[in-house]
Amino acid sequence: MQNINPSRNIARRGRYYLFLGMIAFFGGAIAVTLGILFIFFPLWESTAFDILRTLIIIVGIIFGLIGIAFMIRALALRRDNPLAFAVGEALIQFLDNRYTYLRNVSKRGVGYIDAVLVGPPGALVFRIVDYQGSWRNERSEWLREARKGKFRNAGTNPTRECVKDVYALRKFLSKHGLAKVPVYGIVVFTSEHVQLSAADPVVPICEMPTLYQIMRREYLTDERIPPPMIRNAVDAIIDG
Repeated sequence: MQNINPSRNIARRGRYYLFLGMIAFFGGAIAVTLGILFIFFPLWESTAFDILRTLIIIVGIIFGLIGIAFMIRALALRRDNPLAFAVGEALIQFLDNRYTYLRNVSKRGVGYIDAVLVGPPGALVFRIVDYQGSWRNERSEWLREARKGKFRNAGTNPTRECVKDVYALRKFLSKHGLAKVPVYGIVVFTSEHVQLSAADPVVPICEMPTLYQIMRREYLTDERIPPPMIRNAVDAIIDG
């Protein structure tokens, strides 16, 4: 199994956000400059022109702020995901070279996915977290142990996050002519200081020591797609 970080996707997405940010920022700067010039050199004296001048300045400021936000986003993109890397390294001993593990996946139309495993059974989307403490998964809901041993709403929901990623990847693969690639999901807790319990989970959950065992019960039960489709799916995720 290969454990790959498709860094070209990250760089490409970063350039895209930076390009949009620069266009928005400089467009906004030009608008603000024009608005200020119109204060000192009005084309005509009227209430309508005063309103137009004010709107130009406001719109320019908004576009400038949007541009700054896009540029910050471009610089803040994650270059790798250490948790996903660790999960991939743990799987190498179990999976042969028919499998490709892609971590830190960031693509337009998909968003960000911690990792995707592609092989004969299809594609498996990973939501990887390092939460600690006692957690309980009841179907699609998550509870966390609070004071005095009482479980309360966790305030975060890795199951729903994983399902969202699964649907996004299915849609992406369909657009690339790979609708027959089945897409599954799994939530992985990597911390050694976590206790999990579950009741009819919508998405399989596991800790690192039980990851392969859970995968054998769910994802690895059958070989569903041929080698050419596996290669096409990997290529689409990396370069599509």
